[in-house]
Amino acid sequence: MKKITLIYGGGAMGSFLAVCLHKSGHKIFFLCRGKNYQRIKKSGLKISVFNNKKILSKFHIYENDNFIVINSLKKLKKFFFNNIFITTKITSSLEKIFLNIEKFVNNKTLIITPCTSIPFWWFLCLEDRYVTLFKKKIKSIFLKNINRKNLVGMTMWLSGKILKPGEVVIKHIQRGFPIKEVFIKNKQKVKKLRNDINETCTSPNVKNIFSEIFIKSINSLAFNLIALKYNQNNFQLKNNKKAKKEILDILEEGDYILKKNNIKIYQTPRSRIAQTLRSTAHTMSMLNAYKMNKKIELRELWRSFEKTIKILKIKMKKTKSHYNFVKKKVYESF
Repeated sequence: MKKITLIYGGGAMGSFLAVCLHKSGHKIFFLCRGKNYQRIKKSGLKISVFNNKKILSKFHIYENDNFIVINSLKKLKKFFFNNIFITTKITSSLEKIFLNIEKFVNNKTLIITPCTSIPFWWFLCLEDRYVTLFKKKIKSIFLKNINRKNLVGMTMWLSGKILKPGEVVIKHIQRGFPIKEVFIKNKQKVKKLRNDINETCTSPNVKNIFSEIFIKSINSLAFNLIALKYNQNNFQLKNNKKAKKEILDILEEGDYILKKNNIKIYQTPRSRIAQTLRSTAHTMSMLNAYKMNKKIELRELWRSFEKTIKILKIKMKKTKSHYNFVKKKVYESF
């Protein structure tokens, strides 16, 4: 039986996921808005996938019975999705999204929130004394038909952007879309979903999704902060010793939080720096947005850490210092 999957968010990552899962046999409902919705509805979705500058594959998918383009859930008749991927910006409100999707969710629906910041439910991996501090927040977000056992963790280790409405370029795929169950009851369903993604993209099986999410988030914070600070792409950062030392400082402050809470780290900061800077043609997403006078998500990303370290009573002095410097530069320029 064909899996019915909702991709809630039409950015570059959501678009690529929609294509990957459509190619592996899922019936896709692709929720996007504005000019992107209009263009895809009329002319289809185009995606070009590169490894740095080498073209790997191209896709062009038109709307059909198994690839349905929508700009709202309001007109859909009630049914239950097998999978819902929430691929919106960090600034989006999960509370509002959960309200929108609630009637399409039952106890078998997987809700996947690909993370580039620390989600509210990350604290489920810590000791009870921390979870209780988040109980009110968790209760306010989980609704009648949505509970924490619907959750699946996922991160995104690839870069891409929308060139123009309906046209996406994936610049490089590092580790793709690592995905892992948060609760053991979903293990087999997540394994199947991982296999489906692997048919077109990459989705490694990670040992600890909580560690994976935190490391991805601190990487995103470190590289975006320092790229903005020096106004440099990956090639320039690779040759900037001072910048690399500052990235290392931020990553080490982040890793300290994991170590303090007995969460295993599977890749050293230095190897993560080498892995990221290997993509020399890449410019960090926030620096791209800054150069184009678009809204950047730095404040929201830092706030997810600020809440975390406040709860855990840990300081990130060097990271906060870099953030304050860059915040003044970035937000006062608009």
